[in-house]
Amino acid sequence: MAYKRRTKDCYAIEGNCGYGWNIECNCEDRADAKVQLKTYKENVNYPVRIKKWRERIGN
Repeated sequence: MAYKRRTKDCYAIEGNCGYGWNIECNCEDRADAKVQLKTYKENVNYPVRIKKWRERIGN
């Protein structure tokens, strides 16, 4: 019997403009999140980060 994942990885770019961390955009995978993070770092002057979490896959 093959292993089947019960969760999927989700990534978001978060920015802190002085009022706490807010989601700027959602990304499909880690590679896309890294590209988006680099773009945001080049264009904004506030801190940004990648946030990862897992969501349950519905059956």
